[in-house]
Amino acid sequence: MERALQNYERTTKEATTELLAAWEAEREKLAQKERQLEETRRCLELEAAEGRRALEKDRAAFAVEIGGVEGMIVRPEDWVLLNVGGKYFETTRRTLTAALTVAPDSLLGAMFSGR
Repeated sequence: MERALQNYERTTKEATTELLAAWEAEREKLAQKERQLEETRRCLELEAAEGRRALEKDRAAFAVEIGGVEGMIVRPEDWVLLNVGGKYFETTRRTLTAALTVAPDSLLGAMFSGR
């Protein structure tokens, strides 16, 4: 009986040692996986931050582009009908006032400069 008890204790001790070793190996695998996931998370956060910066840059460029396009839109109230010697011409205020910068010494430039 004592021999059986010793065998039982030895087998139990061996099984316990094996289980502890297996548990420790699994714990190390999980710790390694956790480190890998943490590194992956850091990389993804950096990529997301770079993406957000690029998006904000694109948004700012788009806003500038929208402003430029809106500046090109001719509203109905900006159209001007000219009667030049009985012949009618239609143009925009912008075209007429552009003479101030394009040809300031011309007759049209003089008309819009207030001289």
